[in-house]
Amino acid sequence: MASKNTPLTDVEKIRRLPWLVAGDSLNTAFFLLTFSGTVFILFLNELGLDAAQIGVMLSLVPLVGIVAPFMAPWVGRYGYKRTFITFWGIRNFVFALMLLTPLILAQFGEQKVFFWVAGIIIVFALCRAIAETGSYPWRKEAIPDAIRGKFIALNSMSTTVAGILVTVGASYVIDVGVGLSRFMTLMTTGIVIGLISVWVYAQVPGGAKKPSTAKTTSHVQGMKQSLRDGNFVRFLISLGLITMGATAVIAFVPLFMTEQVGLSDGNVVLLSVGTYLGALVSSYWWGWVADRYGSQPIMQFSIIILLLLPPSWLLIPRHSSASLPIAFFIAFVAGIGTLAWQISWVRYLFVNVMPPDNSSPYSAVYYAWFGLISGLGPLLVGQLLSLSSWLEVDLGLLQIDPYTPVFGLSIVLLLAGLGTISGLRRDGATPFRRLAGMFLRGNPIRALESLVQYNFAASEDTRMATTERMGDAGNPLSTFELIESLKDPSFNVRYEAIHAIGRMPPEPELVEALLAALDEGKSELSFVITRSLGRLGDPQAIEPLRRLLFCNYHLLEANAARALAMLGDADSVPAILEKFQAEPNRVLKIAYVSALGQLGVAEAVPDIFALLRQTRNETYRAEIGLALARIAGEETYYMQHWHSLKGSPATATAQAVLALQKAMTSARQARLVERLDTCAAGFAQGDLAAGALHLQAIIEALLPALPDDPPAAILAECAADLALFDPDRLEIILLSLHTLDIALRQLQQTGVHHAEASLHTPV
Repeated sequence: MASKNTPLTDVEKIRRLPWLVAGDSLNTAFFLLTFSGTVFILFLNELGLDAAQIGVMLSLVPLVGIVAPFMAPWVGRYGYKRTFITFWGIRNFVFALMLLTPLILAQFGEQKVFFWVAGIIIVFALCRAIAETGSYPWRKEAIPDAIRGKFIALNSMSTTVAGILVTVGASYVIDVGVGLSRFMTLMTTGIVIGLISVWVYAQVPGGAKKPSTAKTTSHVQGMKQSLRDGNFVRFLISLGLITMGATAVIAFVPLFMTEQVGLSDGNVVLLSVGTYLGALVSSYWWGWVADRYGSQPIMQFSIIILLLLPPSWLLIPRHSSASLPIAFFIAFVAGIGTLAWQISWVRYLFVNVMPPDNSSPYSAVYYAWFGLISGLGPLLVGQLLSLSSWLEVDLGLLQIDPYTPVFGLSIVLLLAGLGTISGLRRDGATPFRRLAGMFLRGNPIRALESLVQYNFAASEDTRMATTERMGDAGNPLSTFELIESLKDPSFNVRYEAIHAIGRMPPEPELVEALLAALDEGKSELSFVITRSLGRLGDPQAIEPLRRLLFCNYHLLEANAARALAMLGDADSVPAILEKFQAEPNRVLKIAYVSALGQLGVAEAVPDIFALLRQTRNETYRAEIGLALARIAGEETYYMQHWHSLKGSPATATAQAVLALQKAMTSARQARLVERLDTCAAGFAQGDLAAGALHLQAIIEALLPALPDDPPAAILAECAADLALFDPDRLEIILLSLHTLDIALRQLQQTGVHHAEASLHTPV
């Protein structure tokens, strides 16, 4: 058992987090049934208050929050948790006075009841503000930063379910009830639930009072320091713009739905279910993405969703049977967007903005600012609605009404907020464009499925299969899991992870992880790592691979040469050429040949042909031929005809020779065109040796017309080998045809044509 002064471990914090979730869920029910949400707005409307007066009421709770900077030093000395529990409980008894509202209305009328309700709200808001001044530092301590996004998401899921249940129940009560009594029933229920939530919150640890040495002056200095923090100030500006552009406007949407769209009070309350459903289905996703990729890109994405809401509200059909389902769908989208915004900005505040050693002054300034903006927002919207109450224009699909200027202002403020958020410090967060691009590459659905399977995989076979699927998906969403798999205790899983990374897009984190694994020392996996680095194609790997060329492990050196060629490292050509010429092992020489071919090193052609003539293995000869084909030009022709040549060499070769006639004609070599027929006939009859001699004659006749380029050098070597043709070495015929095709196309493009070459048949 930890002592009172011992800092809480993350394990202890996580163990007690369910109490915090339960408290927040109960508190959700409390505020939905009392001072916030659709129920309270309809209650004020039932009292006969106009839009401006409702705006004043909605502004009172947040405006009182400006007391936070003045209360924070006292709250710190009294104890963050102790302050919260005390005043969170008192506010319930204050709000209980609202149950006397019907009596006040009956005795004194609508004018007096406005001041009665406002007075209760002010005292209630003061208690709430003092409590929340202690809540923010306490919550920062109680929730580990590493899981803050996921906690917010899971907490949101729980509070959303609570919100749905409460909203459905409230909708029923409002529909079947009449007058103020239905609201009194709901408020009484909310107050009881609120008192229970206080006891539940008391079970959450942390929030002890600050040491007595703390002075008020240090708190004031801390607030001044926060205002000199450019990123914090920019965050507050962004928060203010989005709060006024979204939250303040959304608060008046229930009135818009009843006054302009024509929905009943019960249906308007039911729309909140759509909002909660949108939040519920997306909550864990947003928390997971925020923890994984950072808060800033989620903030930006949420604003883009929120920007869709004002035009959607403007275009919703009025007094139609389609009004409710369309409004419900818009509410669903609003739930997705508002929750994404809430999770991301709260996480950014606690993780990226608020320093752990100075959280109280920062939270006090934030709370005061947020209260001021949240209070001014409804006031501004309410006044704007009053000033535009005369607007009523029917433009067909678009109807101009008092809410149109409000929705227009919302779009302007949201766009401004999007711009300021782009300037916030990222602190390692993934840029928005890069995160959005992750869903456009490979197969994101398969990647997400693999992530779920990965977290439940236990056996080696399952982990290997899951890792393979992540590579097959080719989507960056599985980057972190693949990096984690590089440290798996199983060699086979690590091996599969390296292969999978090689099939992924070249993410910087993947390249760095492979390079780190390569630096751990030479092992069996080093050969696989070099290949994957080559496939990823990131230049960052070039320098480490160059060092491997001289590591004294011949097989690893050869693999490094292949990888450097895949990366197109022309600067390594001298070293690779040197290794090729010095390597005694013919099999390893082929690796260097492949690298030189991929890099198009023409000076190596004579040595490569010498190796080809010494090589007996058919597969190795084909690889050497491919390297020479690459030096000549694009490998497409070589590979397309290699498959057909393996199946039916005589027919495939004859067809390939005849296909050269058009290119030969374009190159103005008429007499050679005729000779192609003779050559093709020899191959077609199955006499490969005769066909090879005719092909040699064509090449030697064409060589004087060719520029001194790699194709000419390769054709000269091919002609020499065709003169001594071995029927088992079909790669020479294929390489000759491939290079002839390239050479003739070069002649066509450059317009070079000599007098028709004389043709001498060799004896």
